[in-house]
Amino acid sequence: MRRLWRSVLDRVAPYDAGKSLEALARELGTESVLRLSSNENPVGPSPRVIEAIRREAPRAHLYPDGGCTELRQALAAWLGISADSIVVGNGADELLAMLARAAFEPGDEVLMPHPAFEPYGTEATLSGATVVTSPLKGYDQDLDDMLRRVTPRTTCVILCTPHNPTATIIRNAPLERFLTALGDDPPLVLLDEAYRDFCDDPDAPDGIALQRRFPTLISLRTFSKIAGLAGMGVGYTIAQPEHIERLNRVRAPFNVNRLAQVAAVAALADPEHLERTRTLVLAERPRLEAALAQRGAPSPPSQANFILPKVGERADAVRAALLKAGILVRDGAGVGFPGHLRIAIGTAEQNRRLLDAWDAAVCRSTARA
Repeated sequence: MRRLWRSVLDRVAPYDAGKSLEALARELGTESVLRLSSNENPVGPSPRVIEAIRREAPRAHLYPDGGCTELRQALAAWLGISADSIVVGNGADELLAMLARAAFEPGDEVLMPHPAFEPYGTEATLSGATVVTSPLKGYDQDLDDMLRRVTPRTTCVILCTPHNPTATIIRNAPLERFLTALGDDPPLVLLDEAYRDFCDDPDAPDGIALQRRFPTLISLRTFSKIAGLAGMGVGYTIAQPEHIERLNRVRAPFNVNRLAQVAAVAALADPEHLERTRTLVLAERPRLEAALAQRGAPSPPSQANFILPKVGERADAVRAALLKAGILVRDGAGVGFPGHLRIAIGTAEQNRRLLDAWDAAVCRSTARA
């Protein structure tokens, strides 16, 4: 019988993004659902972003700038680097796919922590490369273990700081030692820094600064979190220009739509709004961590805009009760941490609503016991 589809697809599970907010609201019989499962920005986009999209909407029939020229120039000025060190993509997922298309071949090994962001393994598998996983050491990436797993076939090492789903960071000194130990002929090292904007630990690494000493290091960042543009899909890769040139060879001609480009430029033009989001998260994160710890659900130290409280045997019951109350959180089992819940940091009001629903759920389960 004729084969119609690639056999590798049998090893790839479709990504389950869950039901839409609108569908969940109808199902629960409520006007709205508070989604704290997707690490979204609790403030929303800047008013400047909304106005920029409104102004640009009449031009939606025109193809966008294929090279994202204005956005790359704005990013270059923001980051203090050259525009030819940046490639922009339709979110982090597309940038991972571009890296896989440009760098991974059958027989290559791609080393990554486990658990971690699912598309790392998906894109490597689809490319025909062999996925090599390094188990976390508690809630942290184990750089010593990863170094032992590097072989001459290792094409790329993927690291994530802050890590998703644990929200912990790789500290700067251990990371520098790891990169140095890769030697004079190192593989590519992808440093996923999607949540870096929420770090307040001075020991958190900066991929751009590290690239000056380690030229095969590639940084991945996004507008989805800090700028509240998850619905637009704008991510960017920062690397040495020779690596960016390789990525551009596999980039689709018009990969970032016109509205997304103007939205991202407008977001950079409103640093006060970016700082409002950061300030809110940095204020509410320790409060929510402490409140849940007092309720018997401690979290690893978060440097992201979410936390991963360990709930234990009650996790499924608490998650179901929160959903019934119109609050959606992520099942930790689905991201490699059974007995945990991954919860995005909301506004003070949203976090209070979460805690009230949590308390009600625990009281009900205690009463039944």
